[in-house]
Amino acid sequence: MFERMTEAVDNVDSEFTKRIKKLQGRLQNENIDGAIFFQQEEIYYYSGTGVNSVLIVPSDQDPILLVRINLEHGKKDSYISDVRPSMGIGSIIETLKEVYEERKIVLGLSFDVININLFHNLQRKIPNALFVDVQPLVWSQRMIKSDFEISQIKMAADISSKGFDHALSILHKGMTEIQLQKSIEEVTFSYGDEGNMIQRGSNNRLSFGVVVSGENTSIISGNWMTMTGLGRSAIRPYGAGNRQISNGDLIVIDKGTIYQGYHADEARSFVLGKANDRLQNLQKKLIEVLDSTIDLIRPGALVSDIYQKAESTATSSGYKEEFMGLGQYGFKYVGHGIGLEIDEPPLISAFNHTILEQGMVLAIEPKFIFPNEFGLTMEESVLVTESGYEILTKFSRDRFEV
Repeated sequence: MFERMTEAVDNVDSEFTKRIKKLQGRLQNENIDGAIFFQQEEIYYYSGTGVNSVLIVPSDQDPILLVRINLEHGKKDSYISDVRPSMGIGSIIETLKEVYEERKIVLGLSFDVININLFHNLQRKIPNALFVDVQPLVWSQRMIKSDFEISQIKMAADISSKGFDHALSILHKGMTEIQLQKSIEEVTFSYGDEGNMIQRGSNNRLSFGVVVSGENTSIISGNWMTMTGLGRSAIRPYGAGNRQISNGDLIVIDKGTIYQGYHADEARSFVLGKANDRLQNLQKKLIEVLDSTIDLIRPGALVSDIYQKAESTATSSGYKEEFMGLGQYGFKYVGHGIGLEIDEPPLISAFNHTILEQGMVLAIEPKFIFPNEFGLTMEESVLVTESGYEILTKFSRDRFEV
């Protein structure tokens, strides 16, 4: 049902070439002699392969990919011409000496993800280098998606919709949260969903997303400031558990779907059976918050203004304390960017004054959380277009009762 990107997309070579050239231009503008990438998603973004490797991008020379494991596969997948075997940090040092000799250099690293021991090792072994944080340059590039990247996210969104369709077709009393999750996975995987959402940082064990029900929809205990459920163990208090779903329960499905490395993020809340008047009203108010927030999305809009619109609409509805768990934690956000990672800049928060640009893709996810009772959410993946926005996720908002 699906093909690998290298087989399915024309002119991918030029896509990666443009990314490298754009990065090199930004490095030159900042007087940075080159960048070294260790994180898989960054290596893939610039090289086209996710094999175990290190990518060196000089500002004025061709990039070099040092492959630690599976050199043959790295050469096959990568769009970089200079692909070499690596024996670890020694190969990095040798390559840097080849490129820069012994002169003083400024090298960029992604400070937010590099291992501190590796960083100190590089400092000791490359004393002629000053290391700076290249991450702001990388994110300023990665935040703006190309047409190719947008096409991959749209594919992920289509697969996500199929997963929600399937969920409602098999949801029934007595089913456990984990059974529902696994059934959804079986369908989405058959269409190309890769699972294993990528979240930046060290505690990124996100295999699926969230499938929670009943009182579990009010529990905030996992990776995000959102309803996360209890999970199945104390070491991973996150996601679907063994709770059986009953008539009248709220069920929240909040799932990142990945196609060829790119994420779509979509969430819906459902009631098994008939929803009471309170839940019907909350669902209506939640959609009002979502729509009013999305309606502000356009090039030139401030991220902080988008958040403030969401909070003000929730406040007017009478649910300020319940909005995003503000009354519990006071964390003012309503969404985030998506791409090769499930959580990318810009964070849609009250304190982020980033200006939206065409090509950004945002996940807008308002929620009402009532502690020790229940929570509900709705999330859309939204593309910033030339004059406004396009909602990429397509599952119906009207299917509230199952």
